[in-house]
Amino acid sequence: MKQFITLTSRIINRSHIIEIFKEPNKYFIYMSNNSLYGELVMANGSVSTKYNIIEICEKSNKRDYTTITDVINEI
Repeated sequence: MKQFITLTSRIINRSHIIEIFKEPNKYFIYMSNNSLYGELVMANGSVSTKYNIIEICEKSNKRDYTTITDVINEI
C-alpha cells in the first residue's frame, strides 16, 4: 500500500485523510487541518478553523473517482 494517492490535480498523503464520506457517485474527502484563524478586537474575539474538503464526482472526475474507489477497496 502506497503512502500517497495520485489524482489528476493533486497528490494526497494518506496520513492526512480524516474521513471519506460516500454518496451515490460522489466522494467527499475530509483532510486534517493545521490552521486556525482568529480575530481579536478590543476584549472580544473569535477562533475558527477552515475545513479542507476534496469533492470527487464520478461524472466530472471519472479517473479520480476510480482511483479513490480502488483505495477504499484496498482497506
